[in-house]
Amino acid sequence: MEEFFKDLIKIYKQHVKIKQLKRKTIENFCRFYVSFVDQDKDPKDKKDKYLQIKKLGLQYIHSNQDLIYSEINK
Repeated sequence: MEEFFKDLIKIYKQHVKIKQLKRKTIENFCRFYVSFVDQDKDPKDKKDKYLQIKKLGLQYIHSNQDLIYSEINK
């Protein structure tokens, strides 16, 4: 999971160039993560197939906020 988020942070850093406060940075990264997971979702599909993956990822982000914030601001 750590490798996945390191790669995701690299992608995120390509799109975001502004330094922000930690709370705002984590909030924006959570939004980015959810949109990244949902990008292949069919708009007609009403059932959320990736709900468990989203929950696990968001829990990982919130439990490792300091690590993720420092990786983003390197």
